[in-house]
Amino acid sequence: MKSRRAMRRVVLSSLFEHLEQRFGVDWSRDRFVDGSLSLPQIDALLAYKSDPRIEELRGALGRLERGTYGICCCCKARMPASVLEQDPARRFCAECEQRYLHHATQHDMQPSAFL
Repeated sequence: MKSRRAMRRVVLSSLFEHLEQRFGVDWSRDRFVDGSLSLPQIDALLAYKSDPRIEELRGALGRLERGTYGICCCCKARMPASVLEQDPARRFCAECEQRYLHHATQHDMQPSAFL
């Protein structure tokens, strides 16, 4: 797996792209992504800019800080860096996600409530 710093850049890059598309932010991309901003500074920049994707990516930053980033929230397996680069906010491994989707389909549940 890539270093924590490298994965933080991946998450911050994805967050910046989302913010830029959704809100047209006027911040410096390099400063936002380079890792020099602390979590409280990022939270201040995100104030009043809320949507589900921002919350997912903010959660990923929290998991990075706690040392649980890239670990499936269900089975605790480590997820490959390539999967996390595709979706930096991912919380579940492919196997747990498939198990849940199968269960949700069988019981007419809303899959997005879990994932």
